[in-house]
Amino acid sequence: MKFVKITGIFLAAGKSERMGENKLSLPLKDKAIGSVSLYTAVTSELDHVFVITREDDPLDWIDYGLRTEKLRNRWTVVPCREAGKGQSFSLKAGLCKAEEEKADGVVVLLADQPFITTDMINELIFQYEQHLNTDEQLDFVASMFQGVLRPPVLLSKRLFQSLKTLKGDVGAQQMIRQNSNLNGISITYKDRKAFFDIDTKEDYQLAREGGVKNESIGGKSLDPNGY
Repeated sequence: MKFVKITGIFLAAGKSERMGENKLSLPLKDKAIGSVSLYTAVTSELDHVFVITREDDPLDWIDYGLRTEKLRNRWTVVPCREAGKGQSFSLKAGLCKAEEEKADGVVVLLADQPFITTDMINELIFQYEQHLNTDEQLDFVASMFQGVLRPPVLLSKRLFQSLKTLKGDVGAQQMIRQNSNLNGISITYKDRKAFFDIDTKEDYQLAREGGVKNESIGGKSLDPNGY
């Protein structure tokens, strides 16, 4: 039984500069990319999901099904006035909302990662709770692929104040990497597809074909700096 309150911070405020258009609105199967990712978040064991957007986002990428009574109370849009200054500002906007909700922790998710699964999110929460059962307080539980920490990642409320000091496009990963005193664990995955992020038209075409991408495809590596 889940006994901690974990909210999601769904980062959807990017400019899509490399795509040339709003990538979250592009269709993937029967939904927009952003909706595919958001469905995963709101149908997981997260208590609530804060969707961090630009102030001028028309939100046309959010599918009708997410607006139905069953799911609408599972997420809240949080416009971020300073989103253009870097991802750290979007993260901080989400952290402020999480604090208002008295969350024990957050799971940071990227809107352009449509192949993340609910099982991955739920496993982060499960591992965090399991360690609490043994009286061990973790600072983070991160996903790992090929030896590199990647989103999604669960961050304990003990890190909130430190995370609020981040600036520019620096994410939580850099803080974790640079602070060896943090107590955390990682969950290793072997499926490259799960961490596929869509930044360019080439990425989008690959996503439509299944999203499996080698490090060398398109001259672009999987992005380990997404949070």
